[in-house]
Amino acid sequence: MAREKYKVLLAGRADKMLLAHTEFLSRVSIVAARRLLNDFKKVTAFLAENPLQFPFADELDVPDIPPETYRKCLFDKRYKAIYLVGGNEVYIDAIIDTRQENKGLY
Repeated sequence: MAREKYKVLLAGRADKMLLAHTEFLSRVSIVAARRLLNDFKKVTAFLAENPLQFPFADELDVPDIPPETYRKCLFDKRYKAIYLVGGNEVYIDAIIDTRQENKGLY
């Protein structure tokens, strides 16, 4: 029996965040920028298969959003995809460099 896949959607702001991280890295190392994009592609493949395998991102402490809503997936050693799962869709809301301050993200 074939396993049902999830559709992975990237929010506009998450796309901009990924682009900003990639542009920054490319100024330092093209290899690192390519690795970031390749690892992100791998993450989206994992999310399409089973997004529930990753933990909740309760450390975000988002006002008006209940705990255990957002999930997180680490990739390329220091980046984190923040996403929601609804039905058969995965909605990536943010791409965060874990070395940066995240206050005011939400």
